[in-house]
This record gives sequence, C-alpha cells and structure tokens, in this order.
Amino acid sequence: NRPDTQLETMEAAMPKGWGYGGGKSASAANTRIRSEFKPWAYYNGSVVAGKDGLATVSFKLPDDLTTWRVMAVATDGDLHFGSGEATFIATKPLLSNPILPQFLRKGDRFEGGLSVTNNTNKQGNLTVKGELDDNIEFVAKRSKSSETLRAKLGTGTEAYRFPMEANRPGEATVRFVTEMGRRMGDAFEVSLPVQSLSVSETVVESGTTSDRAVIPLNTNKNVVSDVGGLEVTMASTLIPEITAPAKDVFREDRLPFLEPAASQLAIAANLQILGNKYGQAFGDFEPAKQAALALEKLAKLQQPDGGFAYYPGMEYSDPFVTPYAAEAIAKAIEAFPYLVKPEIVDGVEKYLASIWAEPGQYEYCDEELCKSQIRLGAAIALAEFGDRRNAYLADIYKEREQLDLVARIELARYLSALPGWQQQSQEMFDRIQESIYETGRNATINLPRGWGWLNSETAAQGSALRLFIARDGSQETSDRLLQSLLSLRRNGTWQTTYDNAKALNALVDYSETQPTPPNFNATASLSGQKLISAQFEGYENPTTSVNVGMDALPKGQSQLILDKAGEGTLHYLVEYSYRLPGNQPGRFAGLRVSREIRPVGSDEVLQRIDLATPEKPLTVKAGQVFDIGLEIVSDRSVDRVIIKDALPAGFEAIDSSFQTSTPSLQAGADSWAIGYQQIYRDRVEAYADRLEPGAYQMHYLVRSVTPGTFLWPGAEARLQYAPEEFGRSASATLEVK
Repeated sequence: NRPDTQLETMEAAMPKGWGYGGGKSASAANTRIRSEFKPWAYYNGSVVAGKDGLATVSFKLPDDLTTWRVMAVATDGDLHFGSGEATFIATKPLLSNPILPQFLRKGDRFEGGLSVTNNTNKQGNLTVKGELDDNIEFVAKRSKSSETLRAKLGTGTEAYRFPMEANRPGEATVRFVTEMGRRMGDAFEVSLPVQSLSVSETVVESGTTSDRAVIPLNTNKNVVSDVGGLEVTMASTLIPEITAPAKDVFREDRLPFLEPAASQLAIAANLQILGNKYGQAFGDFEPAKQAALALEKLAKLQQPDGGFAYYPGMEYSDPFVTPYAAEAIAKAIEAFPYLVKPEIVDGVEKYLASIWAEPGQYEYCDEELCKSQIRLGAAIALAEFGDRRNAYLADIYKEREQLDLVARIELARYLSALPGWQQQSQEMFDRIQESIYETGRNATINLPRGWGWLNSETAAQGSALRLFIARDGSQETSDRLLQSLLSLRRNGTWQTTYDNAKALNALVDYSETQPTPPNFNATASLSGQKLISAQFEGYENPTTSVNVGMDALPKGQSQLILDKAGEGTLHYLVEYSYRLPGNQPGRFAGLRVSREIRPVGSDEVLQRIDLATPEKPLTVKAGQVFDIGLEIVSDRSVDRVIIKDALPAGFEAIDSSFQTSTPSLQAGADSWAIGYQQIYRDRVEAYADRLEPGAYQMHYLVRSVTPGTFLWPGAEARLQYAPEEFGRSASATLEVK
C-alpha cells in the first residue's frame, strides 16, 4: 500500500553457495564425517493411533544441520480430519556448511570452500583441512589434493574460500574437516559433478562389408587433446545400427514431453528384446533403468481420462500421440513385464477404447478423415495389448485414399492380421508397392509432404519394411527396404527421437527374419597398428568395440581398415568426435539466436552474444541479479521449437514463479508463443509449438553466486523434428569477482 517505498537489500555475510543455509549441508573431527544429506527425513502415509489418540514413530535424521519441520494430517475415515505441525533444530556447537557451485565444467576456476558457525559464544583457534579427489584440485598450492588453514574464529559465522580448478569430468568429492580446540569439530563430504566439455563435431560412418572396408581419418593437430576420440564397433548383427541411435536418444537430457518419453521407452524395450535374442549386453545403456525413467515421465503426463498430455501443464490428452505412447508401453510389457504398473495400462486402454468409440469428442475433429485417423491409431495400439477390433474398420477403409501414405501402410498391416480383411489388405499392399522405387541396392518409399512429423520419411520407410515382413513379401525387397532405411541416417542416427524409435521397431522385426548364425573373424587396424580383433561365431558374443582417446590418435591423414574373413556380414560403426580449442563461434542454420545480459530492472546491456565469440570475458560482482534475454529469429513458420540456454557454473537460475518471490525482481516478458519453460541446475529450457516469421523473446533471472572464471556455452534453438534446422549463439567466458 506504499508504492513509493523502497527497501534496501541487506548484504549477506557471504555470497550464497550450494548447500549454504540448510538443505544440503555438512559434520565432524574425531569427528564423524557427515555425508548423508536429504531434503526430507521421514515419510509414512499410514500411522495408526491408539485408543488414546496418540501415535509414535521413530526415524534416523539425515546429516543436515538445519531446522526440521514436522507436518501431520489425521483422519478418522469418516470425512473428519485435522492437521498440525511443529519444528525442531539439529545443530552442533561448531558447524560447517559447503560454499560450492551446483556443478562445474572442465576448466572452470573458482573459489570454493565452507562457512563455519561458532555457537559457543567463545573465541578460539580454528583449523580447517580440505581434501579433493582427482576431478578438482587446489590451485597454486604445494599439494593439489589437500590444504590446511589456521585462523582465529570469533562468535557467529565466517566464510573461508580456496582457489580450485575442475580438471577432469566426473563426480568430484569435496571434504572439509574443521576443529576448534581439541573437543569441538565438524566435517562434511559432498559430491560435485564436473561436466565434460561438449564436442564441437561428431562424424559417424557405418555400414556393412563382406571382406574389407577402408575409412579415411584426418585428425587436426589443433583439436583439444583430452576431448573426444575414435570409437570403433564391429558386430555380426544389426546391433551397431541400433546402438548408435540409442546412444543419441539416451545421452541427452530430453524435455519431459510425451513423444520423447514414449520413444525412449520403445527403444529401451527393443534393446532388451534384441539383447535377449543375441545374448548381448549394451554397456552403459541398462535398458531396464532407461525404461523405468521413461515410464516415470509417462506417469506424470497421464490424465484422469487415462490418456497422456503432450507436455507438463497441458490439461487434456493428446489423441494423436497417446496411441504411439501406448504402443511403447505394450512393447515394454513384453520386455519388462515387472516394470509397468497396471494402473497405467488400465488407464490408457480405457482412453483408447474411448477415442475408438467416439473420436469426435474433440472439437477440432468433426470430419470423417480426422475421426478415421484417430480410430486407426487407437486400433493399432489396442491390438498391441491383444485387443484387435474391427467394428469401425469399414468406415476407416472407406477413407483410405484420403489417408496419408504412412497411415495407409499401417492400415494395410493391421488388416493383414484379420481373417475377414485379407483381400482388402492384399489390394492395399499391391497399391503400396507401386509407391516403392527400387534400385539394385535400395527400395525407397516415394512420400508426399505429410501433414505432420508423425508421418516422416523414416516412419514411412520403417512402416513399409514392417508391412513387407508381415505380408511375407520378397526377401530381396525387404533387404532393399532395410538398406534405404539405413541410408536415411545422418552421422549414424536418424534425426529425431521419434524417427529413431520407428526405425528401431522395423529393425527388430527384420532381425527376427535372420536365422543364419555367422562365423567369421574381424580385425580393425589404424595406420598399420591393430586396434582390436574378434571371432564371431553364432550369437553368443555378437559385438565388440574399442575406444581410442584423442591423444592416442595419429595426427594428420590416416586410414582405418576393417578386415573380415569367414562366413557372414560384418556390421560396423565408426564414430569420431572432437572439439576445437577456445570459445566456439555461433551457428546459423535456419534460426538465429542471440543472448543479452543486463542487470535486473535495467535497460543497460552488459554484453550481447551473437554469432561471433566475444573479445573479452563478461565480468560481474558476486551476489548480483541479472536478466538473461534470448532472441530467437525465424524468417519462416516453424513448428515445435526447443530452446536451451546453458548456465555458467558461477550463476544460479532464479525461479520467480513462487508466491514468495520478490516482486521487485522480475524478468522481462516472454513472447506468448513460448509456452513452456523449465529451470535446471545447469540450464534453462523452453518450448514453442509454433513460431511464425519474426523475432521472439525469452527471459529468466540468474544470481551470481560463486567467484571464479567459468565457461559459458552458447544458447541454442532447434526444431524438435528437424534438428538440422537450428541456431546457436557463440560461447563465452564469465568472471565473477
């Protein structure tokens, strides 16, 4: 009620760091080292009280030294309830807390340390001993792994910082032990993730050979020596063709949207099925773990009607993508029957039955063609659960010529399993064969421009291959369809999560038609030096691989030679990745992205980062709040745009959506077309369904928290289903003083 009143921000005793002030905190010197930190100490959803109305629970507190809040809700089962809460404090006479960033990137130099609170009301002599593992080191000290500091400690809280540098990717461990006198102490141990520098480019070569394959390699002398390298995979099956796209889908943090989650689930299930057939382990993939993560994402998107929303916050189910997700769930039941919860299956089956019976429940779907499209998707998904329906097939079949080519292929495959529709299926199969262009090597679907990404060229090629297998088409045509499907890859993978999943579905079906076990020897050599040699006999050990670090690769021109002797086909995959030194320039490939940094509430631009790398670092003071603004420019209409802006480790993003957020600290307004934004510890992501030609703005707030010098990767905007169209601003360097 006093709009002219200005509040002066109080200075903190020290800049904020990870774990300071509770949450993830720290413990002691003869002294037990505190390392178990949790955001909550105990939960019990069903505690039964005695006749006196009292209930007792016991639990072990985590190592956090903080104020704990106890909340309880009671009910008598007859719609009567009540609630209550209380607090208690876990503390020590001498306590310490870490002052560290939330993450680091290799090469970041920073001032990390701890805060020490003396609750004894007495001064004393303080000793601080710090220990680091190999991922982080102390700078300019005799020992890079340990450091000791002695100081006078008064009452209250003091901060102690040490210059450190992140020198190796991985989970670093930071330990500090504090002692005051001989009887009081505390100690903590926390982990701190160190991210690797991203590669600038990756080149992938894959294929098959019956005798020898020669792959030229040119290693530039200026590449960063400890990033990237050469990975060679040889196999007697299609596993290399499957492993590369699976790596691509699982290695990157995807937005928690319906299609990527469903595609990850489908790929994990297919890998498990193939692994069971070939006795193959997929290294770091752990298909069951990836499937569990994907199912968790799907559960969060499931709506009360049983369908799935396309992204978090959407309040209705997507009738076009939900059937695709249901197919992935059915595949997961086959591969991981113990993972899929019955309530997810029951809900989605109920929803599929609903849109099968009444697709016109959606206002935008009042035409027969739209209804047939939704019913076809529901029918195919229900069939995967063993519920094959034919009640509305006559209506769908009547609209077949109006369906896109991919839908016609799927309809023909669906009809081929129904005894009463064999003639119609054969007629459609014959018509579809007319759309296949065959050469001596490939057989390609001639695909007109579809109405959406669900009908991509890869999806059409994969569906056609599955149709030929279902109809027992000629093996020669199936082989050529497979070669055409593989030729659609770029750098070893198909271009989207959806395309990868659809292609892998077809590859799994095709692999089941290959009964002849191989028996041959294969050798990989680089510049005359043998890298690996393996004997492939049957399917017991169908794949082998070798990694050569960048520092071990010969500089300049060389040749990788793969030799094979014996019966069978050698499948290979060669991946070469590298990074150029220094900050990386921006890229313009259909979209343009720039980043501006200004103090919150000010129009003054401290730095604008476009395509060119900045000439000097951006220098800011610790404890300040800044508005980060991205501008995304498109000269044409684009659909489903993913925006990612990486944070430097010296910044923390501020979530201003809480009701307790300070009203005076507000980011600039976002363009209305950008409808989804999510904050992570190392990045901020956003999403737009459609952008018309023009410039679009996105803003968020950050606080400078950790002094040091940090790498700041560029901001990127990319089309989700055409990732070759993207834009990226240059990377930069941030200095926090």
